[in-house]
Amino acid sequence: MSGYNGTLAYDFIDRAFEHNIRAKVISIEHIRELQKYIIGTMKDFSDVDQNLGKYLKKFNYEMAEGFKDAKSIIVIAVPQPISRIYFTLNSKKYAVIMPPMYLFNSSYELEDKQKKIIEVTKIVENILNYEDFKLVKINLPCKLTAVKSGLGVYGRNNICYINNESSFFWLATYISDMPCVDDTWIESPTTMKKCSDCNACLKNCPTNAIADDRFLIHANKCITLQNESEKDFPIWLKPSWNNSIIGCMRCQSICPVNKKYITKIKDLVQFDATETKMILENVPLHKLPEITYKKIDDINFIQDYKILARNLKVLIK
Repeated sequence: MSGYNGTLAYDFIDRAFEHNIRAKVISIEHIRELQKYIIGTMKDFSDVDQNLGKYLKKFNYEMAEGFKDAKSIIVIAVPQPISRIYFTLNSKKYAVIMPPMYLFNSSYELEDKQKKIIEVTKIVENILNYEDFKLVKINLPCKLTAVKSGLGVYGRNNICYINNESSFFWLATYISDMPCVDDTWIESPTTMKKCSDCNACLKNCPTNAIADDRFLIHANKCITLQNESEKDFPIWLKPSWNNSIIGCMRCQSICPVNKKYITKIKDLVQFDATETKMILENVPLHKLPEITYKKIDDINFIQDYKILARNLKVLIK
């Protein structure tokens, strides 16, 4: 193999890039530092623990002990465009936006059934198999790992921006028996330099989730959190603030760093009037026509089907 630095890790990074995957490799020794950071964040910020604790507590730092030959943590970033989905109601077609990452997003427990994740993992496996190394997908804090590895940097909005590109990426972490010689771990990562004299995301957040009083966003005010939850929308969340079928694009769409990527939108599927009506009426998945079910699978909404009707109603009113 012929990586520019002659090390296995850099050769792996080069080969991943050939598949349009960005990657970094850090020592497995940092796994406890990642755990310590997340535990400390939940302890220091009660709103984070209260609103995100159920997700943060699912991170698995113990898997490395079962993988006795594990020597490295691999973090990857796969570029993802904004997606557009069409619904039809009263003879009118509605174009609805879905932010990047959601075509891949899945609960960790169901990732082994998510086709797109399986495809990416297979690519990474094949690259490592070239040198007879193994890997296991692991549920680590991807955004934190990416920033600590130097793969990306934080924006003012707490989102990870892959270096010299954008925030429109899906992130994943693996552990491997591939040695890590040139560890790129960053002890104290900083935000993007461009954020120092820009507060566009802060001004464009209607709920003040991004604020001047701290770097972490106020999770309880984040539209994304509310839009992903199965609970009823809180009274304070104005319908006009919703802008995506899931998640939120307000801080990413206004960001100057994302400017040249914001118009690169991928059209996914179109639901006709009958299909849209069934979705709005919450017809159970198993009672939907096969073609409609497939469309919902194509937009990766099988797992989140329970919130599809609620979110769609707000957007098309």
